[in-house]
Amino acid sequence: MKYDYQYKITFKLNEPFDINYIKNVCNQYPNFKILVEVQNTKGITSSIIRQLGSNVAIRIAGGFDEARCKNGHFTGNEYTESVIYTRNETIKILEEIERIESALNKNWSDIQKLLYVYDRLKTGIMYDPKFEHKLSSEIRSLRGLITKQTVCAGYALILKEFMDRNGINCEYAEGYTKANGTGGHSWNIVNIGGKKYPIDLTWDNTTFRSGKSNSFDWLGKDIPTFSRSHHPVPSEKTQDYEHTLSQIDPQLVKQIYSQIGVGRARDYRSTTYYGTRKDGSRYIVAQIGDNTINNVTYYRYYYVEITKDGKKQLPLILYSDTNVTRLVDCKNFGKPIPQNYEEAVNNILFSKENIDDSIAKKTYYIGKVKKSEVGNKFELVSSYQEIPKPEEKRNLFVYPTRRFTRSDGSVFIAQQMFDTPHKANGIDFMRYDIFEMVNENGQEVLKRNTVFTERNFFKDTRQSMVDDYLSRERLDRKVGEAGGYIGFYDANGIRTYNPDLVKFFETSKKVDIDSLNRQKQQANTPAIQIPNFSELKDLASKYEIFIDSKDPLDSDTTKIKIRDIKTGQIQTDKSIIDRAMFANIWLTSAGVKYYQDESRPGTKYAFNEPAEELYNTVCKQLLTSCKVKGVIDTVDLLRNIENNNGYKYNREIIINLFRLPYQTEMINKLFLQSLGINQQAQKPEPLYTMSYAGELVFGDENSNVKRR
Repeated sequence: MKYDYQYKITFKLNEPFDINYIKNVCNQYPNFKILVEVQNTKGITSSIIRQLGSNVAIRIAGGFDEARCKNGHFTGNEYTESVIYTRNETIKILEEIERIESALNKNWSDIQKLLYVYDRLKTGIMYDPKFEHKLSSEIRSLRGLITKQTVCAGYALILKEFMDRNGINCEYAEGYTKANGTGGHSWNIVNIGGKKYPIDLTWDNTTFRSGKSNSFDWLGKDIPTFSRSHHPVPSEKTQDYEHTLSQIDPQLVKQIYSQIGVGRARDYRSTTYYGTRKDGSRYIVAQIGDNTINNVTYYRYYYVEITKDGKKQLPLILYSDTNVTRLVDCKNFGKPIPQNYEEAVNNILFSKENIDDSIAKKTYYIGKVKKSEVGNKFELVSSYQEIPKPEEKRNLFVYPTRRFTRSDGSVFIAQQMFDTPHKANGIDFMRYDIFEMVNENGQEVLKRNTVFTERNFFKDTRQSMVDDYLSRERLDRKVGEAGGYIGFYDANGIRTYNPDLVKFFETSKKVDIDSLNRQKQQANTPAIQIPNFSELKDLASKYEIFIDSKDPLDSDTTKIKIRDIKTGQIQTDKSIIDRAMFANIWLTSAGVKYYQDESRPGTKYAFNEPAEELYNTVCKQLLTSCKVKGVIDTVDLLRNIENNNGYKYNREIIINLFRLPYQTEMINKLFLQSLGINQQAQKPEPLYTMSYAGELVFGDENSNVKRR
C-alpha cells in the first residue's frame, strides 16, 4: 500500500494518543492527507478513531518499528507501508481486537492473557493459502484480523499487538527455519516474570488445521527443538536461544488453559466442510473435537443434512477415525488428495445409508473410508457395507444426546459428557456440550458452549427451560460470568445457583507460572519429614551406613548405602534412606566421646539432653535459611550457634556435621525436600576443619573459632 501524505504526526512509545491534537491539525489542514503514526494501539479504541475524517491514515508500527525498517529484509518500504491503514480499516481492526478482548479478564496473570489470545488467534485466523499472490499489506499486517487469513509475519504482528495493548513484553522476531539461512519465517518471544518464552503461532495453526483441536505444541516447545528450527537474523534483539530462552511446561499450559475456560465457548467456521454428493444432495459437517484412544485418533463431527430447498434438518453428532479437517486443509492449499478420497468421504462415509446403518446399530460411530493401509499406501472402501464397525468401537461413543427446539424455531443439540456425576466441593455436577448454528454478521457459524449443572435437563420437558434457561443469550453470558456453570432450573422455574459451584467454576482467578511450578514441585517431590530427636535416635540404632565396594557399576556416591543392622538388608525406601543417613551423620558428628557398653559408639553423647537442644536449634536455623536463601547456610549456623546453651561441643559438632562435601550436600537436599523444594539455589558450604571454618566465619585462619 503506497500512501502519500502531506502531514505526519508521530506518537512515541507510551506517549498518550492525543485525539484533540489530531483533530486540530485536521481542521488546520482540511485538504491534506494526514498520517498518524503510533507504536501500538494501547489506549486507543474504535470509537476514538471514528472521530477522525477519511483523510487520516494510521500507521501502527508494532513489530515493524524504526529499527526493523532500517535493518529488515523486506524490499523497498514494505515494512513501513504494509502497516499503514485507512481510517475505516483501523476501526474494523480495533473492533475485532475489542471483541476478542471483551472476554479477557483484567484480573488474569500475563500467562493467562497470553493463552487466551493465543487460542483465539490460532483457531480464528487461518494461514492464507493464496499468500503468494497477495501484497505484503494484505498478509504482513493487522489486516488478518479483518480477513481471517494471514502468514507468519501477520500472526507475529497480531500477537504482539495484543501483548502490547495488555502491557506484556513481546518481541516480533524474524529469521529462518534452516541453519543455512533459508526458509524465511517470523515468530514471537514473550517475556513473562523475567523469563523469555518462544512462541510460534503460525506452526500451531498448522497443527490445528491438521485436525488437532487443542494444540499448544509451539507455545510449550522445548528450547533445543525450537532452536534447531528457528534461527534469528543477526539484527534480532534475542540471540543464542539455547541459553536465553526458557520453556513453559506443556502440562502447566494445559492446566492454565482449562482454568481460564477459554475452551468452553468456541466456533468452528475454520473446521466446517460443505459436502456435495454425486446425486446433488448436500450436507454440512464440522469437526468439533478429537480424542486418541488406544493409539487411534477419533474425530467428533457435527452433521446436518440440507434439503433441496436449502433448509437444514435436525443435527447429529457423529464419530469417525477419518480426518475431514485434513481434507479441507489439502483442498485450501492445493495439496495432493489421494484419488477418489473426497468422493469416498462424500458418497460413502457421510452417505445417508452409512449414517442410518450406524444408528440402526445403536451407535453414532460411522467408521472410516480406508479399507486397508500399509505404509503410505491404502485402499478405500467401495460401499458403506465395507465399513467395519466392531462392537468395541461402537461402544466408545454412547453419549446421551438430545435435540432441542426453542419457540423461535432455533435448534440446538446437547450431549452429556459424563457417564456419572463428578464432584466439586462435595457437590455432584454434570457437563454438557451444546452445539448450535448461529448467524454472525450475515454468516452461519457453528458454536459450542460447554456448561455445567447439578441437574439432568434432558429429562425436563418444559418449554420455558429451553427458551429461558438455555437461551442463546444466557449460554453465551454464562461462559464469561461463571465459566459455563448455569445452575439449575427448579420446579418453580427459578434459576438456582450453588455458591460453592460458582466459586469452583469461576475463571477470573489469577494463576501465574511461578506459583504453578512451585505447586508442581511440591506435588512431585514428596515432603520428607525431618526426624524429631527421638526418631533420630531410633533411626541411628536401627540402620547403619554401608559402603558397597562389590558393585563395580556404582559410582563413589551410590556405593554409600543404608542397611538394617539386624537383618543386613539394604534399604530401598528413599525417605528412610535420607533420614537414616542424616541420623548416622548426626551420630558420628555429635558422638564426640565413646563408652564401652554402647551398642553404637558415640550414642550417649550424640543423644543426651544438651545434644537434643542443639539438634532442635540446628534444624530450626537450617529450615529458615532454606526458606529465605534456598540453601542451608552452614557458615551462618556456626556463627550463631557457638554460645547456644553453653554446651562446650557445639562448635565441634557443627563442623563435624558439615566436614565433608557429600554429607553437606545430603543434609542440604534433605532440608529442601522437607519444604517441598526440588532444586537447590546454590551449593552449600562445607566447613572441613576448625581452621577452615574459622577463616570462613571470622576471616582469621588462626582463630580456631575462639571468638564470636
